[in-house]
Amino acid sequence: MSKTDTGTDGVKHEHTQFFENYYRDAVDELAQRYPNEQRHITVEWSDLFQYDRDVANDYLKKPDKMESILSDALADVPIPDPNLTLDPVDIRVVGLKESDIYQPMEVTRDADSRDETYIGVRGELAKVTEPMKEISTAVYVCERCEMETHVAQTGETADEPHECAGCERQGPFRVDVDASDFQPHVRVRTETPPDESGELSEQYIDGDVRGDLVWSGGDEFGLPARSGDRIIAYGTVEKRQVKEGNRKTRHFEEYLDIQAIEFEEDRDDIDIEAHREEFEQLAARDDAVDVFADSIAPQLYATSEWEYALESLVAYLFGSPRIDIPQGPTIRGDIHVLIVSDYGMGKSLVNEAVADFAPSCIKESVTGLSSDVGLLAAAVEDDFGKGQWTLEPGILVRANGGHVILDEIDKTDADLERMNDALEGEQLVDINKAGQSATFKSRVGLLATGNPTESRFDKSVSISEQIGIDQSLLSRFDAIITMEDSASREKDERVAQTQGMTYIEAQQYESGERDELEHLDRTVGVDVGRAWIAEARQSVSPTLREEHVERISEWYADEVRTLNQEFDAADGTGDMPVPASARSVMDTIRFAVAFARVHLRDEVTDADVDRAMSLSKSLIGQTFDEETGRFESERTKGGSQENNLDGLLDIIDEHEGNTPAELGDVLTTAQERLSLAPTKTEKYIQKLKNKGEVYEPEEEAYRAT
Repeated sequence: MSKTDTGTDGVKHEHTQFFENYYRDAVDELAQRYPNEQRHITVEWSDLFQYDRDVANDYLKKPDKMESILSDALADVPIPDPNLTLDPVDIRVVGLKESDIYQPMEVTRDADSRDETYIGVRGELAKVTEPMKEISTAVYVCERCEMETHVAQTGETADEPHECAGCERQGPFRVDVDASDFQPHVRVRTETPPDESGELSEQYIDGDVRGDLVWSGGDEFGLPARSGDRIIAYGTVEKRQVKEGNRKTRHFEEYLDIQAIEFEEDRDDIDIEAHREEFEQLAARDDAVDVFADSIAPQLYATSEWEYALESLVAYLFGSPRIDIPQGPTIRGDIHVLIVSDYGMGKSLVNEAVADFAPSCIKESVTGLSSDVGLLAAAVEDDFGKGQWTLEPGILVRANGGHVILDEIDKTDADLERMNDALEGEQLVDINKAGQSATFKSRVGLLATGNPTESRFDKSVSISEQIGIDQSLLSRFDAIITMEDSASREKDERVAQTQGMTYIEAQQYESGERDELEHLDRTVGVDVGRAWIAEARQSVSPTLREEHVERISEWYADEVRTLNQEFDAADGTGDMPVPASARSVMDTIRFAVAFARVHLRDEVTDADVDRAMSLSKSLIGQTFDEETGRFESERTKGGSQENNLDGLLDIIDEHEGNTPAELGDVLTTAQERLSLAPTKTEKYIQKLKNKGEVYEPEEEAYRAT
């Protein structure tokens, strides 16, 4: 019997062993979901090759025939339910070797040499039409004699029977819709990304997707929700005649008959286990949040504003679990952060670093964005759809389940308030246009950065007036940080010192003059951080206790709400970006749960709640000094960085005796007097050493110069 023969009654198909040996668990899962939830199984080509290289190579040459053979083999795999037959099932073969994966331009240029050959096309899922029902087997009823005729539909236009099998007349016929079979269908465009092809060189190939492949991609909205993602589309290159109106021309165009789609983002799984030991050790540290915050952008001189901005960004990266119960409240877990600052304060640097750490992130500048559709979604009627509407999800939809970073949020004419529903509650985006409607999920954490409305903050105008964002949208952000580039000789000197030393260190490291980094060293490496975040977001759901709610409630009533009156009373400026309200309670809860996630804890602790309350109050009153009754740009929860450095220098300088100040004593005193975590103190000591204000005569012992 040859490799492609099927079995006889009572005899298993020859290739049934392939599924039993390689895909036993996948077949069992398919049997549980078949036929309503799943009608396909995904097969790695490398598994086929390992099983039998002839079968694997035959699949590339004759995919339709080999899929039928493998489908027959799958039907013979024994499953727990003897009354169920896994037939028909689509076989989706993915993971071809790189030599069989092409760019769109390569496919269209050499299409004649690839007829019936199974290939992969790598590119961006640039466009997807609205899913429509397509008839696959039409049941025609003769209107003369009522005889039924079944006609398989394979072309672009519907095929009718040539004549009735009963009365042998040529109709007329009507379609029995209830008896006919239908399948979903979309047209897609796979395009070479602009960063690879250049904006003036559009390279693409269109294709057809049918069956439940339309709903692939891990989302109930299917392929339209994955527009913009990098993919590999697998199938065969076909030709179809180009029409001009109803007239067929002499021209033909290539298209891809798509049998499987692989999302490159989904294949690029983070290897959590490879880094588990390291991130679990870091998570167990009392100062884990500080360690992570310091590792985001070590080359940044962390001014007082940046210190609590980085702490907020740790919460943003880890997030808190979403609560969504049937017929109950929906409470988002994603954390939104807004940073508005004068030019040149490091926003772009931090954005890049945060994007590196985020396991799934879309980072875009909204410069030139003229409408909200690029952020949300749109239904577009164009030539690509050929009468169908093309659904084009925007950034917030494409990033569903991950993070979005929007830079230069101030430089757009888009109606940003349209994002309100996409950022709160159900976090959904609705499209209703010309009778077309669709709903997409937009469950993302948003980091937005920008400048004041006049490019720089004006001390004579309230901060809230200069942010330039509607109050309704501002209220969606859990953390709002404003940064004013105020002149300070000491601070400016330290900023310049940090930038200069990091440049020299990077230069020396690149040239091989040094083996280790100091200023640029990250306690948490990017790969470790990504694995840490992925594990926390996937597996850790800390619970909040009732006593924590009571503590937060008392804190909110006694300390937070009073800030509103204090702000109003101070010079009459009303400088609070968003007044303290009940939203502050949920912000604080999200922070507390996110901080517990950093520690990989199953329960929120008092320490998590204390940190969350401290951060929330600092963010609300970040420019308010209760002692002076004035707004101070350097006001922060733990004192400014300059004050901390000066205080630490005093601790070292006041040490009495002939011996230098030992590290342990300095750490203890700094924690008691300045409320500094040990990691933060060590970081400040290094800054003082770099500046020449402290030296180390003995290991882990210091003197002031």
